[in-house]
Amino acid sequence: MIMGAVYYDPAFQPGLREAGITAKETPGAFLGAYVARLAGDVVTDESRKYYWRLNHPLAIADEALQRVVDPQYTLGPYAKGVIGLAAIQPAVALTGAYNPLNISELGRPTGYKQNVPTSEDPTKTEEPATELFQRFIQGRTGRPLAYEKAKEEIPTLTKQRYANYMNFLYNDPGPIGKATLGLVKVTPENLQGNPEARVLGYPVSIPAVTALAGGLAGARLGVNTGPSTVTTVQPSLFPGQAATVTKTIGKRTPAILRGAAGGAIGSAAGAVIGVLTNQAIAAAGNSMNKLPTQTEYQNISAGRI
Repeated sequence: MIMGAVYYDPAFQPGLREAGITAKETPGAFLGAYVARLAGDVVTDESRKYYWRLNHPLAIADEALQRVVDPQYTLGPYAKGVIGLAAIQPAVALTGAYNPLNISELGRPTGYKQNVPTSEDPTKTEEPATELFQRFIQGRTGRPLAYEKAKEEIPTLTKQRYANYMNFLYNDPGPIGKATLGLVKVTPENLQGNPEARVLGYPVSIPAVTALAGGLAGARLGVNTGPSTVTTVQPSLFPGQAATVTKTIGKRTPAILRGAAGGAIGSAAGAVIGVLTNQAIAAAGNSMNKLPTQTEYQNISAGRI
């Protein structure tokens, strides 16, 4: 009864009720049961195993794929992998953790150094194998380039935005970061000027979230879509005889293909929504920046209003 993670054990509460242990009637036994439960969790290391299983946004996305698209575990690992490639990978590419178009530099993100940079040029790497492992297996992005170098790759980058982002990364996590002990922190502007969250140190953008949501929804719809049914009614040739009704079930496309197609379409639609959201936020921010300051308002004469 005391085994299982502290935060999830479906047998614990029913076990207490079956034993007649409640907080009101048997407070001592009730407290003792929870102390024993916590001790059992520490011994079996269940809660920490759960944390390590979900200690990265990509692991969370994979868990979401399993629960949303295949909660009954009917798909095989290869089918789920192909569907995940279509439904999840576009979202990963939109996080900014790597640049899928920067093939010559092994996917180095725009405005960032390599994880293992050379001393002469931080955009080049000394160890390509290590670079690929850290970027695509460990999910590391490297540190931002120096301002002048970063501005060459991001022409719209300003010194103020660069300073704010560096402060966000390494000094001030903000109220959300402080509340979550740095596990999750949010900034209104990353180097490109778009909102960004850091979840366990990994970048997460609005287009990435919307692409993931669309991909999972599309994949679920594709996997669960049944074959088409055509009903044909053949009139009777003789009076008093009932018409003949025939139902023909169309050929069912394999679940792996339906799920992959639905995931790809949903992910693309979600990505468009996310990009448009970023543009709307940027436009709203630019409009606010164009408003006169309080001092400028005070300097406007009554005759000019």
